[in-house]
Amino acid sequence: MTGDNVVKKSIILTALFIIATLLLGCAQQAYTPVEPKPRPEPEPEQEMEQEAPEPEVEPAPEPEEKPEPKDEGLSYNFEALPEEEQRKIKQARNLLDEARDREENYFFRYSGPGVTQSDVWVKGDLMKRSIMRPTEVDKFNPYNMVYLNRATLKAEGWCETTKVTCYEGKGPFPESFAENNNIKTPKDWILELDNDFRWALDNKIGDQLYHIIDYNFPDKTIRLYVNDFRGWPARVEVYDGKSKIDSVITKGADVTYIYDDMDIGGVSDDDVIAG
Repeated sequence: MTGDNVVKKSIILTALFIIATLLLGCAQQAYTPVEPKPRPEPEPEQEMEQEAPEPEVEPAPEPEEKPEPKDEGLSYNFEALPEEEQRKIKQARNLLDEARDREENYFFRYSGPGVTQSDVWVKGDLMKRSIMRPTEVDKFNPYNMVYLNRATLKAEGWCETTKVTCYEGKGPFPESFAENNNIKTPKDWILELDNDFRWALDNKIGDQLYHIIDYNFPDKTIRLYVNDFRGWPARVEVYDGKSKIDSVITKGADVTYIYDDMDIGGVSDDDVIAG
């Protein structure tokens, strides 16, 4: 091979090497690997803010309904009465039932059979009553008060006055547990009588309302004036069997018991215990 050929071959090989190098560089430059972007970390799920449950409110207890009065054992057909009369009878029954259940102390000024007027104090089974005015105490009437124990059926007299001298001392003096001493009280009446009554009318005396009710028996009729506030009878009238009682009284009562100036809750042990 001539020298010229060798030179040409070298030049050609050199040129091919340079071209190959350039092509490789361009290829590397044209291909730039893209680094993968990091995946975004999933955001933590936001916990739903749970509202605190409202505390359960217990419903207010409904007021206890009073049982309707029973109509058993009545001497008349309650359901056949006009609605207004049924309502009045129920109202009076409730008052009487509540008064029967109460243990109360009370004072009243009494007038009744054989007694013109007597001041009476009651607490439980104990009672005190006046039998005369303090000024009337003298050597013939040595005491003016009678103390009674209605459980033991015992009574004794005492002189209680600052107006005149107690001629024979303050007491005690022997006294009988007689009917005129053991006065029938308003509560005695409502405990003795049941709920078999008829409503007659309502009557307002002063500021006080009274429910007037009648108990009809074969031989008599008993009329009570029931206090609308406490359920105590302030007046009791007894008519014989021949008397016709309706809402208008045309005949005077045969016997009347009056309980005036009633004061409930003001009587203490000192008022009914002697000594």
